Amino acid sequence: MVTVLLSGGLGNQMFQYAAAKSLAIRLNTTLSVDLYTFSKKTQATIRPYELGIFNIEDVVEISSLKAKAVTKARPFIQKHRSFFQKFGVFTDTYAILYQPAFEALTGDVIMSGYFQNESYFNNISELLRKDFSFKYPLIGKNKDVAGQISENQSVAVHIRRGDYLNKNSQSNFAILEKDYYEKAINYISAHVNNPEFYVFSEDFDWIKDNLNFKEFPVTFIDWNKGKDSYIDMQLMSLCKHNIIANSSFSWWSAWLNNNEEKNIIAPERWFVDEQKNKLLDCFYPQGWIKI
Repeated sequence: MVTVLLSGGLGNQMFQYAAAKSLAIRLNTTLSVDLYTFSKKTQATIRPYELGIFNIEDVVEISSLKAKAVTKARPFIQKHRSFFQKFGVFTDTYAILYQPAFEALTGDVIMSGYFQNESYFNNISELLRKDFSFKYPLIGKNKDVAGQISENQSVAVHIRRGDYLNKNSQSNFAILEKDYYEKAINYISAHVNNPEFYVFSEDFDWIKDNLNFKEFPVTFIDWNKGKDSYIDMQLMSLCKHNIIANSSFSWWSAWLNNNEEKNIIAPERWFVDEQKNKLLDCFYPQGWIKI
């Protein structure tokens, strides 16, 4: 059996599931997702299990004592990765850096990490697109917007500020300022005829004060909150093109975009640490445009 310890928000859970699914298929074994870390006792910020919004089948949901032990010992396990790998515990180092040791895993495996690299799962991309199809049909305003998106040169613009402005996030993730979005908008306007922008964020005051979408139509999507926030991903994935934020939620929204002629604009600064930013070329899928 392959067991993956899920943690974080929706985008992180998707990376974790995707890597584990790929391994389970290669080993011809069962996949289980361990939900231990979603208990109130293990998270400073409570995140729910969110993969239930997708049409995922044949996965076992568990919450185990083994997951508790691995979670608590993760820093120690990371320092001695090679040793613990012999006993079926696989962890990552940098989340976005692919670990070739993944290819040598056999037997029962517990995966603990983020595994944010397409190399873990690009061999099952079509299967994942089926697994990550949204279970619930769009209704109301979201259905209306989806109809508009399908009829024009729609461009999803994702701007994440909110939690990124707190001290803990500022030490890790870069805050994308107007310069990045202006360059991205300029690129789209130069390469896409008559673009229409659909803006997704939690900080529309900043957007209205700082961004200029020129003469092009703009729609602000500001109503999907709480348990419905995943619908922003659903709508962004339907757009013809994407300007993403430095967010795994945003990354997957663009990855799920099925437009063969899509332009995906991604930031060259994802992290505060410039050494980590040098790894972004292996994090972005081929064809994405780094600005």
